[in-house]
Amino acid sequence: MSNAVINVQPWLKFTATTVGRDKIYRAVQYFSRFLAWYLLRQGSSKETVARFNNLKKTLALSRKLMRFGKPVEHLEAAVIATGVKDEFLRFCVIGKQLAYAGYLSYDALIFLDGAGAYKFTNIKRYTELANKFWLAGIVFSFISGLYKTRQVQIRRQAALRGLKHQGESEKAYSRTELSALAREQHALNKVLLQDGLDMLIPASGLNYVNLDDGAVGLIGTATSLMGAQSHWAKVNNK
Repeated sequence: MSNAVINVQPWLKFTATTVGRDKIYRAVQYFSRFLAWYLLRQGSSKETVARFNNLKKTLALSRKLMRFGKPVEHLEAAVIATGVKDEFLRFCVIGKQLAYAGYLSYDALIFLDGAGAYKFTNIKRYTELANKFWLAGIVFSFISGLYKTRQVQIRRQAALRGLKHQGESEKAYSRTELSALAREQHALNKVLLQDGLDMLIPASGLNYVNLDDGAVGLIGTATSLMGAQSHWAKVNNK
């Protein structure tokens, strides 16, 4: 019994967070989008396709409600980011947070319209602006990741040069630093991949790229699982 309780604790920690639950809802939402697209092309009944379309729409609306008020958090994060010493990194972080604040502000209006609380005559324009802010936020994050990658490479090259002219004790420190840099680069690569895929979703909504619902559904599912894995590791200290 005690082992069962211990094994369940990581899951409880994950689902106890709003971010953790959102990752699950997002994965199901986008996988439902893929399934609706796939089943339609397989000739499934309209009722079957409608079930997954309704699930997708319901989860999308629920997630918008969960994000209600989030713009304030991003505005606060933008203010905190003014303390970042690196000028270029500071620009990227502030840009990202302000873009997400704009995205989620319009997202809240879309929720009110979708829930029927208030019908906006220009809801299509709000959806377009939400996608533009969303895309801008991801692009800022992607550029930031590229910049951090370059900084890691510079530090790695310096550590490698140092190994040639150091004593044994100093070499041990440099090897430890190289291992840490390798882990940091691995984390950055994952974020870059996730951002690179995620930006295709709003880009598709804006018709910047031509992707069908099947491709968008699979991309959203993949990045949701990647985000869930990262958050799982974070809340469980792994």
